[in-house]
Amino acid sequence: MFVTHSFRIPYEKYLYEELRIMQREAASVWNDIVREATSYYVSRKKWLSKAEIQSVRKQTYQLHSQTVQAIADKYEANRETIRKLRKTDKKAKYPWRRKYYYCIPLKKASMDITQDTISIKKASYGFSLPELLTKKKNWNEKFPKKNEAILLPNLSEEPLDECNYAEIV
Repeated sequence: MFVTHSFRIPYEKYLYEELRIMQREAASVWNDIVREATSYYVSRKKWLSKAEIQSVRKQTYQLHSQTVQAIADKYEANRETIRKLRKTDKKAKYPWRRKYYYCIPLKKASMDITQDTISIKKASYGFSLPELLTKKKNWNEKFPKKNEAILLPNLSEEPLDECNYAEIV
């Protein structure tokens, strides 16, 4: 059983801009997963596994790796639900629609919760896409990564010590 708590984040312009950027990045993760999985299914008549989806996503987005994995998990769960629904309802469709913003799923490893603040971790890699495409490099090379965080005030009235999963909507 899941226990849920919700609270509003106080309006601060820079904080909302950072969260909006993260939501757009999460939407691009979702859109890329949907596009690649659908094209793979059309060409091979077989769905990509969750492990294959997650392995392609490593060091690609400006989000914490656990957040990207959580988006892939949500896609896999969505696809499994539709597969079950299609046994009785042939009009049920697999995910296909392009999203512009997506809820930010946070696993326990991608956030630090204290009594006063909630720190949301995100990654920033040293290369932009044009630099990455023009740089001659060994493809097994790891990218320089900068760990960044967004600090939110903890306004929850309940203790969040045992929080394992959260979403920013």
